[in-house]
Amino acid sequence: MQQRYFGKYRGKVANNIDPQQIGRIQVQCPDVLGEGQMSWAMPSVPYAGSGVGFFMIPPVGANVWVEFEGGNPDYPIWGGCFWGVGEAPATPAVAEMKVIKTDIATITLNDLPGAGGVTIETTTGMKIALTVSGIEINDGQGASIKLSGPQTSINDGALEVV
Repeated sequence: MQQRYFGKYRGKVANNIDPQQIGRIQVQCPDVLGEGQMSWAMPSVPYAGSGVGFFMIPPVGANVWVEFEGGNPDYPIWGGCFWGVGEAPATPAVAEMKVIKTDIATITLNDLPGAGGVTIETTTGMKIALTVSGIEINDGQGASIKLSGPQTSINDGALEVV
């Protein structure tokens, strides 16, 4: 009888290009698979269905948690990631702020009472902010639109619509 492996094991993404395009990654999990061995791991995501779901694939080299369906090492599952020391992105100091960050874009969800909102920013300076005080759009090249109550300001007041 084959040995069973239950619980979570530390792994690393070796390849994140899934030919089946179903969110699988090739993982290295030396404690179970052996040193230098890889296996395709199915994703365990918070939301999935036909044509819908949460689809975020970790980059090559990322640390992932690996489990095994029924404890069988032939059926690995990746169920999340973790940071090594010094790898975490800059994070807000309060629990009411949630951040999704990639190499190019950041989405910030602010649940602070009276100041909440959603901000999408890119590394090129583009920004869309939806807050309790209004909506701001900036193209990162000097053009901007601000909507606040019944007023609209374009390019920092160059044109005001009331």
